[in-house]
Amino acid sequence: MRQELLIEFLCEEIPAKLHKKAILDSRLTFENILESYGATFSEIETYISPRRITIRVKYLVQKTKDLFEEKRGPRINAPEKAINGFLKTNNKRKEDLIEKDGYFYLNIHTLGTETKEIIPEIIEDFIKGMPWPKSMRWYLENQKTLSAFWIRPIRSILCIYDEDPISAFIESVGLTTCDYTFGHRFLSSESIKVFDFEDYAYKLKKERVMLDYYKKRSFVDKELVQTAAGKGLCVQIDEDLLDEVAGLVEFPFIHLGSINEKFMILPHEVLSTSMRAHQKYFTLLYPDSNIAPFFGTVTNVPTTSVMSDGLDRVLRARLSDAMFFYKEDTYATLEAFTQRLSSIVFHEKLGSISQKVDRMMSIADTKEEHRAAALCKADLLTQMVGEFPELQGIMGGIYAKVQDEDPEVSVAIREHYKPLGANDSLPNSYTGARIAFFDKLDTLVGFIGIGVYPTGSKDPFALRRTGFSIVRLLCDFEKNILEDESLDWYIKTLIESYSEQGIALDHNTSEEVKNFIIERLRAYMTEKMNIDSNIAESIMKSCSIEEIDYRKIITKAKNLDELSKVKDFDIIKNALKRVKGIIGEKPSKIAINSIKFEDENMNNLLLSILRSIKKRDTEEFLDSVIETSKSVLDACDKVLINDPNKNIKEKNIAVLSAFINLINETFGDV
Repeated sequence: MRQELLIEFLCEEIPAKLHKKAILDSRLTFENILESYGATFSEIETYISPRRITIRVKYLVQKTKDLFEEKRGPRINAPEKAINGFLKTNNKRKEDLIEKDGYFYLNIHTLGTETKEIIPEIIEDFIKGMPWPKSMRWYLENQKTLSAFWIRPIRSILCIYDEDPISAFIESVGLTTCDYTFGHRFLSSESIKVFDFEDYAYKLKKERVMLDYYKKRSFVDKELVQTAAGKGLCVQIDEDLLDEVAGLVEFPFIHLGSINEKFMILPHEVLSTSMRAHQKYFTLLYPDSNIAPFFGTVTNVPTTSVMSDGLDRVLRARLSDAMFFYKEDTYATLEAFTQRLSSIVFHEKLGSISQKVDRMMSIADTKEEHRAAALCKADLLTQMVGEFPELQGIMGGIYAKVQDEDPEVSVAIREHYKPLGANDSLPNSYTGARIAFFDKLDTLVGFIGIGVYPTGSKDPFALRRTGFSIVRLLCDFEKNILEDESLDWYIKTLIESYSEQGIALDHNTSEEVKNFIIERLRAYMTEKMNIDSNIAESIMKSCSIEEIDYRKIITKAKNLDELSKVKDFDIIKNALKRVKGIIGEKPSKIAINSIKFEDENMNNLLLSILRSIKKRDTEEFLDSVIETSKSVLDACDKVLINDPNKNIKEKNIAVLSAFINLINETFGDV
C-alpha cells in the first residue's frame, strides 16, 4: 500500500489566467491544512486543467501525530464565568490552568486519529481556504441553500486514499465524494473509474485530457514552432499568450490560418495585438522577422474545414475594425489630438493629461525632447488606443512616423512608457529614456505630493513599479539621463510646475520622493541584482541623499558584492579597519604622486597603492587591492605612522588616506 491520497475537484471552466497561481496556491493551502491536523506525508503534487484541480499526496501516513498546543485563555482577572467557559470548551479542570503574562493558559494534548476519518474535514477546509482572487456561490438544490465560495461551481469530487474510495458528504458544496471522473468535455462522454493517481493520469490522457499544465504548455510551444516551420515561418515569442492558451484547452490541437492580404498594410503591432487580444492567435513571421499573412491558434478539438473558415472569418471582422480605426486616426494629426488632452483627467487632485504634458515640457531640454513630450500622450485620444490600450505610445510613435515627425521624436514617443516593470526592456534612444524619466518622475512627485503612497500589498497607482523604473533608467541606461542637473533639480522644478498650475503639494514632497526612490534602489540591488542586503545597506550609508550618484552606487554595489565572495575579503576589511583606527577618516591634502619615502615599507606601500589605482578598471584590480591591503597591514606593524617628525607623519597619513579613498570610491563602506 502506497498511502497515497488522490482528490480531484471537477468544476466548470476555471479562468485560464488563474491556472499558474492556482497550482502553487492549492499546494500550499493543502499542505498547511494537513500540517494543522498533524498529518505526515512526503510530498504534495497539484495539477490544473480548465475543468479540474487535482491534488496528489504521497505517503500520507495512516494516522496523524499527537498534537501538543499551549492555548491562551482569558486574563487572570477575568470574570469567573469566562474562565469556566474556557475550561468547559477544552474539557479541562481549574487545576489545569497555567498563569503566564497575565493570562490563563492550557496545555492541550490532542491524540492522533485515523487519517481516513479526517479526510472529509480536510476537503471542507480546502474548499473554504483556497485563496481564489474572485469566487462565487451557487444554489444547492438538495439543500435549498447556497454553496461555499469557489472559483466556479463544483460538479464532482473524486477521493481515493490507499487505493480505497472515500465516500463522504461534503456539506459546503452538497456533493458526495466518489471514485470516478470525466474526460474531455467534448471528446469523451463516459465516466472513468480510477484506482490511484497513475491509473487516473493514464485514463485521462486516453480521454484527451493533459493533466500537467506545464507539460501542456511546452507541448503547445513545440507543436506551434514545428507546424509553423513546415511553412517556412517562425512564431513570434509571446510567453503570456502561451500561458493563457495552455489554460484554455484540455487537450491542444494546433491550427494555422491565413490573413487576407488587404490587411497586411496595417502596422505589425496592430495586426499582432488584434489577433492576440481578441482571438488568442499567435503571430507568425518570415525568417527576416517581417509579419507573415498567417496566424497560429490552439483549439480544444480537432479543426474541421468549417471551423477553419470560422476562425478566418472572425479574424477578418476584427481586422476590418482595426483597419477602420487606423484610417480614421491618420486623418488627424497628433497635434490635433493633443489639443483635446485637457478632457482626460490624470487624477482629480493632479489635473489633466494636458497639464501633465506641460509639466514634462518644463524639464525638457532639447527641441526634440520638447516635441516628444508635447506629443507623447496624443495617442490616448486615438480610436486604436481606445480599442487596444496596450498600444499606448506604440501608436503614437507609428502615427508620428507616418506624419514625418523627426525620427528621434517618433522613437521617443514610442519608447516613453518603458520600462513597464522589472523584466521590461529599457528605451533604446537617449531622448526616449529622458521622456520616460520625465513622465515617471512627474507621476511620482504628484502622487507623493498629495499623500498617496503604496500600503502593504495595495498599490493602485503602481507607484512602486514607477519608482523601480526610475531607478532602472538612472542606473542601467547606457548614458547619464540627468545630464548636468541633479535629481533634486528635476524634482523641485516639477514641484514648481505643479504650483504654477495651482496644484499645491506637501512641503516635504522633495525629500519624500528622494527617499522613496532610494528605497526602490535598495530593492533593486537586493531583488534584481541579488546583492546581499548588508552590502546594499553599507553602500547606501556611504552616500548623501543630496549628492547621490545612482550609476556610481550600482557600480560600487557590484564591486563590493564581487569582492565579498573573494576568499581574502577579510584582509581588505582588516586593513581598512586598522587604518581608520590609526588616522580616522580625515582627508589629506597631499598628493601622493609627489611623495618620496626613505622607509622601504612605506615606499612599497605607496607603489602598491599607485599600482591598484592604475588597475582600477582591469580584471587584475581585485588581486591588486588584496596585495595592497597586505602591504598596509605590514606597514602598520613595522612603521610608526604618527611619527614625531611632522613631515613624515603627514606623508604617512596621506598614503593611508589614499588607501581609504581607493576602497571607498570603488566599493563604498566596506
